[in-house]
Amino acid sequence: MWWVSGLDSHLILDGHARLAAAIAESIDPPLLQLHRTVPRDDLVARTDEAVGFYEDELARFAELRAVHGPTIPDGTATAGPRLVRILHDLNTTQQPTWAWPLPGGEAQWRRIALEVTAGQDWPRI
Repeated sequence: MWWVSGLDSHLILDGHARLAAAIAESIDPPLLQLHRTVPRDDLVARTDEAVGFYEDELARFAELRAVHGPTIPDGTATAGPRLVRILHDLNTTQQPTWAWPLPGGEAQWRRIALEVTAGQDWPRI
């Protein structure tokens, strides 16, 4: 299955018959879900950005401690979990799938759909 964000649903890429058979027999089928993640070049930039935020927060707390004394926390209790969450999400969060407009727009799409469905007993668009 492939998660398509524009459709807000999964598409079955392979195994339609196996899935239908498993459903008919009330069996949980084994599934593999594919989804788009952060591109590698973007991952490096976002990781650097997250680490920079963490370092900036620790520096901010250090300045506050210098002015107000040791009663001010060092900032790791708030910045650390946020850094972990950001880095985790970079590797696991689904990203929107890409789509490009069809040259010729809706009229072209209708021509292609009519061509593909010609001779089929499918509803006309």
